[in-house]
Amino acid sequence: MSVRLITVLAALSVIAAAAPAAAAPAPERPTPPADPYGLSPEAFDKAMTAYFNYGPPQPMPATVTDRAQGQAADAAYFEAFPDWDQAYSPAAHAEAKRLAARFKAEAANLTHEQFVLRVAEIAALADNGHTAIGGAAFAKNTPRVPLRAYWFADGLYVLRAAAGQSDLIGARIDAIDGRPVEQVYQALRRYTGGADNFRRWRTTPLFESPAMLQAAGVAHETHALTLKGVLADGRPFERRVEAEDRGPSAPISNTSRLLFPATPDDPTHMTSLLKAGPELPASLQDSKHLFAMAPLDHGGLYIALGFNRDADEGPIAPFLSSVLERVAREKPAYVVLDMRMNGGGDYTTTYWFAQALPQVSGKARLYLMTGAGTFSAAITTSAALKQYGEGRVTVVGEPVGDRLAFWAEGNRYALPNTGIGIGYTTGKHDYHSPCTDLNICYWLNWRFPVRVADLNPDLPAPMTFAAYRQGHDAGLDAIAAREAEVAAKAAVKP
Repeated sequence: MSVRLITVLAALSVIAAAAPAAAAPAPERPTPPADPYGLSPEAFDKAMTAYFNYGPPQPMPATVTDRAQGQAADAAYFEAFPDWDQAYSPAAHAEAKRLAARFKAEAANLTHEQFVLRVAEIAALADNGHTAIGGAAFAKNTPRVPLRAYWFADGLYVLRAAAGQSDLIGARIDAIDGRPVEQVYQALRRYTGGADNFRRWRTTPLFESPAMLQAAGVAHETHALTLKGVLADGRPFERRVEAEDRGPSAPISNTSRLLFPATPDDPTHMTSLLKAGPELPASLQDSKHLFAMAPLDHGGLYIALGFNRDADEGPIAPFLSSVLERVAREKPAYVVLDMRMNGGGDYTTTYWFAQALPQVSGKARLYLMTGAGTFSAAITTSAALKQYGEGRVTVVGEPVGDRLAFWAEGNRYALPNTGIGIGYTTGKHDYHSPCTDLNICYWLNWRFPVRVADLNPDLPAPMTFAAYRQGHDAGLDAIAAREAEVAAKAAVKP
């Protein structure tokens, strides 16, 4: 075979691999068993996997070096996504299909950031927090200013900054490129679904990405943002901040964990507003671990649960067992379970703990701390604790990051040329009302039943920057104030 012929065939193979493929047919789900619980454990697991964890369409697009061809191939593959996710309403599904077809036709000519946001928008039409583009797509492969911000109840504030911008630490950002930050958020909320507080929390990295904001129509440049607001000392400021290019290996942080003080080995090399020290509240003492315990004033015990699965630091079951053993041994006056930084995992790893904690804690008062970062399996665990606490659990903080009825499970749709992952959902959870339709309801919930009226805070404690900058945790402060009242009343009893 001639060198010329080999070259031609190689070129044709790349073009064929990158060419838009025919739309994949909708996934064929097997008929649900009439009685899944009559199956053997092995058969049940197999049926669950086939019904709720079916894989994405095959074959996936080939990876190519040409950006435009790669985007065209990924968009053609993504066209079937609305058929793979079960959370879309009929009207939203029709609109998602329309936008996906248009996206396929235009993908080759989009910027990377326009491509990312088009994918995010189509997924977000399901209005379901789990039907979503991977969060790394908002923070990698795009320029980002060397600042990290967080939405508090009283505004958007800078918590970390790189050298050269350290005077912006603690600043409130009021406007970006001349637009009020609330107006910017309203333009961004269509890129993620679910509850509004979760949308605000999840889109936070976009406020630091000029090219993403330009693609959304709210910024002027791709490599800089002009920020306007108030410095930590009260002086107004306006500054053009240059962005840094960030590739696929750029370090990123979970938004909630930006609340911790930066450590010397932080890969971003940024300085934080708060500094580590014993004066900080228990919730901000240990940034290295997802599972933690600490004593509290007035005889309390603090428990941080940042994940519902085994973590790098070790398996979750021994930690939870150690919590129950300590509670049974020490008999604390009250127990605080902090789920505010828990984005989920596997609720079967924590359900038994939610059952057991009210039993072993005796007469101890139980506090459950929640917020926008409380999501997925963390909501399941929180609801289970409230259910088994039978009126003893006081929910503290802010609303959880999703509704009590949502879609989850499923699998991941990967776009190899653009490095984007999108979660699609297949099973419905409902922790408020009965969900009994085997065609849509997640079967495992019958074995791990959860039913609560709501998870609204009984003791509202919005996280404000005013408290945070002083090294206070509004939620723990609210609990401490209540416990101080309890102790004062007990002291005056005859």
